[in-house]
Amino acid sequence: MKNHTWVMVLCLLIAFVTVLTACGGSGDDNGDATTARPKKTTERTEATTAATTAPMVTVSDLIPQINEADQNLILSRPMEGIEVEIYNGVTYNLHYLGWPTVCKGDGETLYAVASLRLEHIDPFGTTVFMESHDSGKTWTKPRVIVDTAHDERDSGIVYMGNGRMLVSYFTPDVQRYIDGDYSYWQGREDITEEQKKAVLARYETLSLTEKQGGSYVVYSDDYGQTWGEPVRVPVSAPHGPTLGADGKTLYYFGHPNNPGAAGFSFDTTKLHVITSTNYGKSWKHLCQVEKPTGLSSYEPHLIQLSDGSFVAAVRSDTDKTNTATRGMAVYTATSKDGRTWTPMKRASRDMLGGPPHLMQMDNGVVVLTYGYREGECGSRARLSYDGGQTWGEEIVLAISALPDSTDCGYPSTVQLADGTLFTIYYQEYAPKDYFCSILYTKWSLVEADAQ
Repeated sequence: MKNHTWVMVLCLLIAFVTVLTACGGSGDDNGDATTARPKKTTERTEATTAATTAPMVTVSDLIPQINEADQNLILSRPMEGIEVEIYNGVTYNLHYLGWPTVCKGDGETLYAVASLRLEHIDPFGTTVFMESHDSGKTWTKPRVIVDTAHDERDSGIVYMGNGRMLVSYFTPDVQRYIDGDYSYWQGREDITEEQKKAVLARYETLSLTEKQGGSYVVYSDDYGQTWGEPVRVPVSAPHGPTLGADGKTLYYFGHPNNPGAAGFSFDTTKLHVITSTNYGKSWKHLCQVEKPTGLSSYEPHLIQLSDGSFVAAVRSDTDKTNTATRGMAVYTATSKDGRTWTPMKRASRDMLGGPPHLMQMDNGVVVLTYGYREGECGSRARLSYDGGQTWGEEIVLAISALPDSTDCGYPSTVQLADGTLFTIYYQEYAPKDYFCSILYTKWSLVEADAQ
């Protein structure tokens, strides 16, 4: 037993010496081996030091670059109009496009939706769909995908992979168009008696609940070629729901809009987040979010960041006496879990404009785009380098052809494969246009010393 133990000790000793020799160190080390190790160590140290001391570009070093040639490019401007049936074969030619949203599909594909109509407020509103397969350079003609007896307003779109996408919109109470504050459309000289009667007759096809209006989503699983029946949802927001970091959960942060008709009961004085895990076919209430204290707030938006946290933004009045088109600002909040939120605060002390759209770039920068209706009207942006906690200086993305026209904005942004930012919005393209078009600006972030 003792001899066996000594054999084991001797084997271990031989193994130790072998390993030590292989590592270049033993009692009989020669000078060459000893010299070789420090040399390799020095090379590694020098390489590490060089990498550490080399100038590095951080996210906060990046600043926006916008070329005039890349602003106010036409995405869709239907000069000849698009013929849409009103009811029983009676048609109207529509030119005006408003309140768009853009999203990324597969590869170089982009999708966009907008509201096609006669003017800012009228009963002819429809939802149209456009697509690009070359990163936004060319687009298909607007194609009507939702046209009910209602005026479809605002258009949001989200792509969920494998050809699945969801489009959102809302409709007002039809009574406002019959004898309420929207009834002035009936006095327009370019609307015939036949067209007016067709609109009113179509309203009669609606049930009492349907006439009340509300918010809806429609689903496609074949890349937008066909669309399902509208599904009621209890909230409304111009750009609709967004896809979570898991690639499965939809988050819809909105203002209450006839929630009872959608089967929900919650405090209509608050903003709310609802979620879906089956492509928008059914929804659950997640949480309510407090509005900025003492301010009227609506038209919100929310995204989940790559680290799992959330950023939300909302259009709010800057005071209680402002008009509907001026005196608005964006307020933002953050959340770690999507349920508990920090208090809403103004994105910047001098910030004016809205409503907001949020997106996160591949490098982590959060981009906030919004309409601007003070002075030179158009669309603008701000950047956050800390996950939506603070926001940088204002970036002018576009100025309307009629700079004092407040009928503009509602921008949304995606990042293209080459890192370029692609922002779409609506406004007049030319001074003589009597309608709004969908335009876009391409811009990027570059190193500060590369300007």
